[in-house]
Amino acid sequence: HKKFNSIQVQLKQSTCEAVMILRSRFLDARRKRRNFSKQATEILNEYFYSHLSNPYPSEEAKEELARKCGITVSQVSNWFGNKRIRYKKNIGKAQEEANLYAAKKAGQFSPPTDYY
Repeated sequence: HKKFNSIQVQLKQSTCEAVMILRSRFLDARRKRRNFSKQATEILNEYFYSHLSNPYPSEEAKEELARKCGITVSQVSNWFGNKRIRYKKNIGKAQEEANLYAAKKAGQFSPPTDYY
């Protein structure tokens, strides 16, 4: 019975150590900040600016965006939350960006005419 107890204690200790090692590796991996690809940002911005009156994608839309961008649904949610805040904070610059995406969508990328 004593031997069983000592094996049990050893097992608990080694399991605990393994969990702590995995946990630290996982947390280290999580902490690294990565920017999304240019393509992913384009996709998200296009959606945002074409839904400016209601920039709150449904769960289905989030899943679709996540799939297209190669990111998770929670990353999509966070991106939209951050984007809405930044948009409200900086409406002047955001208006320029909105016009850019509207022009891109309409396919009218014409050069400025003020230098003719």
